[in-house]
Amino acid sequence: PYGRSSAIDTPAPSLDRVYSGATEMILVSGSSGMGKTSVICEVTKPIVKQKDFFLTGKFEQLKRNIPYEAIIQAFRSLVQQLLTENTENIEVWQEKILSVVGNNGKVITNLIPELELIIGSQPEVIQLPTKETQNRFNTVFEKFVKVFTRPEHPLVIFLDDLQWADSASLKLIELLLSNSNSQYLLIIGAYRDNEVNPTHPLIQTIEKLQQNTR
Repeated sequence: PYGRSSAIDTPAPSLDRVYSGATEMILVSGSSGMGKTSVICEVTKPIVKQKDFFLTGKFEQLKRNIPYEAIIQAFRSLVQQLLTENTENIEVWQEKILSVVGNNGKVITNLIPELELIIGSQPEVIQLPTKETQNRFNTVFEKFVKVFTRPEHPLVIFLDDLQWADSASLKLIELLLSNSNSQYLLIIGAYRDNEVNPTHPLIQTIEKLQQNTR
């Protein structure tokens, strides 16, 4: 009934809407040591119980120069989870993933090598200028994510320490939340509000997302 939304909202309503097909974001802010992670653990208990896809990634200050570090970390854990399933299920995932990545599977396996254990070795992709390469990655990754955002298994991603997120990760998060075709996706983010200011890239990204929902 709520349709799609990219809201930054409180936990319970957001979870309800995600189960109904929405795409949303929850942000938890505070100083270091204030218990942000504990709050998020409470929020995610029903998700873990129902065995939906719940991924976690953490940005690190010393790895801010590595694009997508926490997001890759989260999806590597998902692939490892899929690899524990039986052969029949893995073949189903293989078919679903290959159907969306097409000839661009290498774009994903370059960052998540374990994925080759599901979809096999992928052909090299055409070399493109930097901007086009970035756009191709964003497009292919959005399609890849959509494989795991379904009514039967919504996708929840918890990203910690967003104040250290690189610009490419922030752009990808914005795209995932702003995509009009996105459904059954919840991104939970935690950040230290005493380490950001109005011109910080994270705050600017949050403001863009808020504007999109008005």
